[in-house]
Amino acid sequence: MNVDVRCYGEVAAAVGETDVSLSLDADATVGDVVAELAVGERAFSGGLVVMVNGRHADDGDGLDDGDTVALSQAPMRE
Repeated sequence: MNVDVRCYGEVAAAVGETDVSLSLDADATVGDVVAELAVGERAFSGGLVVMVNGRHADDGDGLDDGDTVALSQAPMRE
């Protein structure tokens, strides 16, 4: 399956691009996208926010062909 990934802020800087197209296995999850881009290995203050087609998503959530995954650093909290 093919998914489009949009990276914002610190995530875009870490990945080196703002828009990435990935070809993944049919049973791929959000966690597979994070692993493929190696952003899970980096420490982002506040963590990582992941959305699929405009909705919040977790690592174990499945993906469908044509989905858009957005990755950004979580807002810092005091």
